[in-house]
Amino acid sequence: MSRPVFRIFLLFIFIVSCQDEKQDRKEEKKVPLRFEKESIVKKTGENCDTREYDCTIISLEVVRAKGPAEVSEEINQALDSHVISLVSSEEDPSVPNLERLANKFILDYRQAAENFSEEPPWEAYVNESVFLKTDSLVSIGVSTEIFTGGAHGYKVQTFLNFDPTTGKLYTQKGLFSPEFRNYVEKRFRKEHGIPAEENINSTGFWFENDSFHLPENIGFTKDNVILVYNSYEIAPYAAGDIYMEIPMEKVRPFLKFQ
Repeated sequence: MSRPVFRIFLLFIFIVSCQDEKQDRKEEKKVPLRFEKESIVKKTGENCDTREYDCTIISLEVVRAKGPAEVSEEINQALDSHVISLVSSEEDPSVPNLERLANKFILDYRQAAENFSEEPPWEAYVNESVFLKTDSLVSIGVSTEIFTGGAHGYKVQTFLNFDPTTGKLYTQKGLFSPEFRNYVEKRFRKEHGIPAEENINSTGFWFENDSFHLPENIGFTKDNVILVYNSYEIAPYAAGDIYMEIPMEKVRPFLKFQ
């Protein structure tokens, strides 16, 4: 084969490979983002009965993003990091994934039981659910209940909101216009009987610096926006979680995404 012919052959191979690569990328982009449930359960013993509260258990019912690789990996990593931060008592670089988290939870209990003979069984339950999935938003709720001794356990409802085109987490500033806070405060005052001229904490709430703020956790369904002040966020533990549900049509004027 002569050199000119060989060069033409190499150029042809290069063009074909580039076209194949572009086609592969197009195919990947066509794959829709979807979510599947996965379960990780660890117990201290095969025959323990958690209904009788005679064993330690950690149950992680999580969702896994599937589809475009970069997007799904970004979402799954954020979800796993969130669960690890909720369940772990302290930041620990030795807990890189949920499997290791579950094993460490059981190990930590066994070590505690060795040091304290009357240590009661521990329990940790995490349940993730997709509350809303659209072309511009994926809202995932994470319900967590943990008991590792003490007077009472730890219960929290959290939300993570993702841009499904990138897998990145939305910030509240990325979700709502600044006017949304004032709108919610008016609804909050009305629901809890706090006059407009009174201090927001005049009826016993704990808003920092006597100034209303949105909750850390805001989720979305098809029909409503859910705002959750978890225990201790703005009120004593005895008050429980404080929920607000606002119809989506009322919130839509304040949304930055559509």
